[in-house]
Amino acid sequence: MAKKKEDKYHPTEAEIQAMHLCNKNDLAYLIQPIKNKTKYNVIKFQISNYLQVHILKENDIPLEFTENDGMKKTMELYLFHSKRFKK
Repeated sequence: MAKKKEDKYHPTEAEIQAMHLCNKNDLAYLIQPIKNKTKYNVIKFQISNYLQVHILKENDIPLEFTENDGMKKTMELYLFHSKRFKK
């Protein structure tokens, strides 16, 4: 039986530009694997001092994503937060 091929997420040009803008303004989002699982957490970082600022949570429970969904969520966050920075 063939294994189902998982879709890979490919960011759009607008998402890539939003990511660069946020990175220039000391903000980064990463996906971090959860030990012994195939799930990931989305982590917010302050780039200048490598400080982990926040793990994405809902009702004080860390959200778990597949790799593909985690990448989509990071790009959504970049698009959202890039609006507060000047281009």
